[in-house]
Amino acid sequence: MVRKGLIRAAGFVVLLFSLAGCLEISTIVSVKPDGTGTVSERMLMSKSSFSEMVLTDGKKKGQSGQLPDNEAFEKKSQGMGEGVRFVSVRPVVTKTQSGYEALYSFRDINLLQVNSAPDTGVSADSTSGEESPKKKKQYVRFSLKEGSPSWLVIMMDQDKEASLSRSPAAAKPQQNPEQLKMATSIMKQFLKGMRVFMAVDVNGSILSTNATYRKEKRITLMDVDFDKLLANPKQFASFAALGSDPSSQEMQKIMKKIPGIKLETQKEVDVSFQ
Repeated sequence: MVRKGLIRAAGFVVLLFSLAGCLEISTIVSVKPDGTGTVSERMLMSKSSFSEMVLTDGKKKGQSGQLPDNEAFEKKSQGMGEGVRFVSVRPVVTKTQSGYEALYSFRDINLLQVNSAPDTGVSADSTSGEESPKKKKQYVRFSLKEGSPSWLVIMMDQDKEASLSRSPAAAKPQQNPEQLKMATSIMKQFLKGMRVFMAVDVNGSILSTNATYRKEKRITLMDVDFDKLLANPKQFASFAALGSDPSSQEMQKIMKKIPGIKLETQKEVDVSFQ
């Protein structure tokens, strides 16, 4: 009973179990001035972890260490917005990692929504057959006015249901020192080596933008290297204390204090380009 209570109190750690072994997750949205473009998603994990994972599209089981079939990615494309289409997937193998890179196309970025939380693109079940816990999704959405120049607005963390249901006065349950110590220990194991990256690449010349992190044609929305978080004990303790349902604002408050971590704090990023 004590162990169950500790795990339940460390609810956010349960999310990390679904990402066990995931080292790098990146999402890059490429957009043209006419609003069409692509989404490239890459997921890499250690070869040992990848060989133990069983990837599935939610209907039929795959084999350990193999990529899911195209149906899994086609299913995901349906949740990314109207007119989004799965194009291709290719295996990616490095000296220490294995995974895949999936490519999707969209015909109107105004209809696109991209999950801003870490996501493997398909559900990942352990060899025991247990289902991964579902995560609340917070989406990055877009608004584009085509012209000369075109005007793109990137809207961060658009989750209407969550914002309506979350009471600003609601107090989070407090964890006792033993619970927090266990949660922190488990989180360190699963966050080590993890990196999450998200960016928007503009196919054209950027004329102006209020983006915090811009290099040439790339707008970086998120570049979180969790090893840098682990190297800052004070910030990591604050991160662990957030519990099972941290808001994006709470995450940003902690992450922006850590050198080398990029996290866009503006709710709307404007980009003028042609």
